[in-house]
Amino acid sequence: MIKVLIVDDEPKLREGLRTFIDWGAYGYEVVDTAANGNEALEKYQQYHPDLVVADIRMPGMDGLQLIEKLRTQDPNLHILILSGYADFSYAKKAMTHRADGYLLKPVDEDELKDYLWKIKLTIDEEKASEQWKHVTTEWNREALIQSVLTGEDEEDPTPLCERAHEVGISGKVFQILLLAPQMEGDTDAQINALIRKALVRQFEETGRGWVFAIHSKFGVLLKEPLLSVELTGIYRELAAELADLGIRYSVAIGEKVGCMTEIRESYRTACDLVRRHFFLDQGTILTPDSLSAGTDPVAGSGIGAVSGRGTGSDANSGASPSMSAGPELSTDELGEQLFYAVDIGNRDAVKSLLHQLGEAYKAEGAMENEIKNRYVELLTTIFSKALKQSPELQNRSKEFSDGYSKIQKAYSILELNGQAEQLLQQIMNQLGEDGKHREVKIMLDLIHRNYSENLKLETLSGIFNYNSAYLGKLFKNTTGEYFNTYLDKVRIEKAKHYLEEGLKVYQVAEKVGYTNVDYFHSKFRKYVGTSPSAYRKQMNHA
Repeated sequence: MIKVLIVDDEPKLREGLRTFIDWGAYGYEVVDTAANGNEALEKYQQYHPDLVVADIRMPGMDGLQLIEKLRTQDPNLHILILSGYADFSYAKKAMTHRADGYLLKPVDEDELKDYLWKIKLTIDEEKASEQWKHVTTEWNREALIQSVLTGEDEEDPTPLCERAHEVGISGKVFQILLLAPQMEGDTDAQINALIRKALVRQFEETGRGWVFAIHSKFGVLLKEPLLSVELTGIYRELAAELADLGIRYSVAIGEKVGCMTEIRESYRTACDLVRRHFFLDQGTILTPDSLSAGTDPVAGSGIGAVSGRGTGSDANSGASPSMSAGPELSTDELGEQLFYAVDIGNRDAVKSLLHQLGEAYKAEGAMENEIKNRYVELLTTIFSKALKQSPELQNRSKEFSDGYSKIQKAYSILELNGQAEQLLQQIMNQLGEDGKHREVKIMLDLIHRNYSENLKLETLSGIFNYNSAYLGKLFKNTTGEYFNTYLDKVRIEKAKHYLEEGLKVYQVAEKVGYTNVDYFHSKFRKYVGTSPSAYRKQMNHA
């Protein structure tokens, strides 16, 4: 509706004119009335009307003075003059201030209606022209940004800063922000419109920058850098607005640059971040700092980090001694350790190994789809191995098939590891229900990884909250060997390896956990049938 303000010092005429015609039928709405020029100026500031109908003669500030003041605030304001006198000089002055018409009192209804129709047509044309100008500016601005980012602007001889100014682009520091929908095929027009609308609301309507589309992505040319807290808030608001679209997307922001000619560098950085979203994304806007940051807050050193059954309510939680880290492992070795961690129920090691596995694939330069396929292959192998120990797992094959599908749809390495961890947890739960003497498996793990330490059955019994005699019997029944015998055999096997490498006897004794060299001699002779020195010579001459 076209807003109207009526100004007249005569109350009856003022109120009469408000009800004189059905303003709404002609597309108008009388927002208020004013009794004099000063009040009219106040009401103008309050309502910003499109049309002012004002008496030309009023005490204090007359109609002509009011028009002059209103024109300084709004040159395009439409004005109808009312007068009780057929005064040509007043009418002439009113026309010099570009009044739309001059009405004599008492107002003729048909004459007023004619003016209203003409003014409405003019206002409609002005709005259409302004809207077209705005749309054209938006098109030209978006086309300019696109041409700079793609390099097509280099053929234009007009200075870039001049062309940028013509379409309303100004600023001292620029950045490119990209929103890239992550979905198979192209997004449909409705989704594209909703994404663009959300970006316009977040950036253009708040004066932060200008929205554009490029290569199946949406971008924003930011006119000034945003603080990290602002980026976090914007991401949350965007997520809320786009939640119902059912699509995944990544949002990245490029380097800061000092002028329009350099925004392509910012765009390249943002594109690189989007391409690597699978490794970098953590549910926030990706920044150049993301390239040097890790993808997973979980740090660990593999299966040796914790040797008990994970965390939570398990009996062994938090009580197991820590292990040494060891060298970096290949993806195949990590896969083997992952099964072993599942087999002994070590949740912390599973989490850490999955993280290492993702980092290893990343270091290899593996692509997203390749990584997903290799994860599924590895998990299938682990499931098959676990199935031999617990045939009941066959009843859960459908759950695993669904889990593999979720892995293929994982948006980031964090999400992929989370899905894999859930599947492996199901295996661990089932093995925990079916497996007998799992404590012994953990003890064997401890022996093989910590044979050089002062391992004692009494110490382990405290860890597992068992009587040492009972734990020793359990170990013997499961392995067929007494604890100390098994430990000695592992140590001697390791000692043979070190002797073959040429280490001296006392060095070997220390490395495999014997503080007394003579005691080591006796143990070695007992299990090998010869002394350590003789064994080393024998191997050197073999």
